[in-house]
Amino acid sequence: MILYQVADLKKGLFVERPNRYLAKVSVDGCEELVHVHDPGRLKELLYKGNVCLIRYAAGPKRKTEWDMVAARKGTEYVLVHSGYHRYISEALIQNPEISPFGKIQSLRAEVTNGDSRLDYKLIGEAGRPIWVEVKGCSLSVAGVAKFPDAPTVRGTRHLRSLMAIKASGERAAALIIVLSEADVFEPNWETDPEFSRTFYEALDSGVEIIPVQVLFNAEKGTFNYIKRLPITRPSK
Repeated sequence: MILYQVADLKKGLFVERPNRYLAKVSVDGCEELVHVHDPGRLKELLYKGNVCLIRYAAGPKRKTEWDMVAARKGTEYVLVHSGYHRYISEALIQNPEISPFGKIQSLRAEVTNGDSRLDYKLIGEAGRPIWVEVKGCSLSVAGVAKFPDAPTVRGTRHLRSLMAIKASGERAAALIIVLSEADVFEPNWETDPEFSRTFYEALDSGVEIIPVQVLFNAEKGTFNYIKRLPITRPSK
């Protein structure tokens, strides 16, 4: 099922990443500066010589004329543009056939709750609020999707906010968009032990943590809903 589509993508070869938000990409023999929207490490995707897909997005307030959209991993392309998470998640939530929240009456984006700003406040079919935070997961290793790929104090804070909401009697959820091939999901203990401990604490407290696989068809430029993934607990 198609959730979102992007057009006018151009292939290039990754050269280097001077900082988290900037890359150099060789396109038709010319080196272009490209904005990287995802601040994660992305070492398995953004490395010298790898094929990536970029999109022309010049504007008067921009420092670069291109956006990094996806990078090749084996036979697939994985999204590396966090700005698309909003479009993908909103399309998923608003489709009751696949949404983990069923039919909803309304959706508000970027809503403050306490000290945190969460991605969505939904009003469910029964008229009750559902608070949702969205995370994009590009990393997978041996069939296991893992988040985060870099330490995230902000991500841990969001989980604690969801726990507080759940404790107040309202529904709270973390929607994790898994962007590469995987069979299961688990938090990335090696990269961020604090997030991982908080992840299972949130899960056990009743926060709904929902990994959903959405894969990119580079030929058609479509992001396609695949399935919901199970969560594993590592044997430690």
